[in-house]
Amino acid sequence: MKNASSRYESLLIFSSDYSPKQLRFLAYYYANTIREWGGSKIHVRYRGKRNLTYEIKGSKIGDYIEIRFNLLPAALELYQSLIKLDDQILRSFIKKKS
Repeated sequence: MKNASSRYESLLIFSSDYSPKQLRFLAYYYANTIREWGGSKIHVRYRGKRNLTYEIKGSKIGDYIEIRFNLLPAALELYQSLIKLDDQILRSFIKKKS
């Protein structure tokens, strides 16, 4: 069962400098990238603007985007490195769902 995909949930926090249209573009960019890497059952949800507990990269407010997807664990490393290199993201979290 090495080729079995796993279920993941990713939370991306963007600075509040982006318009709703730009946020939608960014969210679907990540969803399409996951699909290109063999992901399936991809669901994107905008979680809203929220005050951050502490300032991150000069931002006190963040826009939260949640992406749920199935992906092979080997491809998850590519996704994580893509997120780390993106300076538009303030913080990100990835959780494996059971």
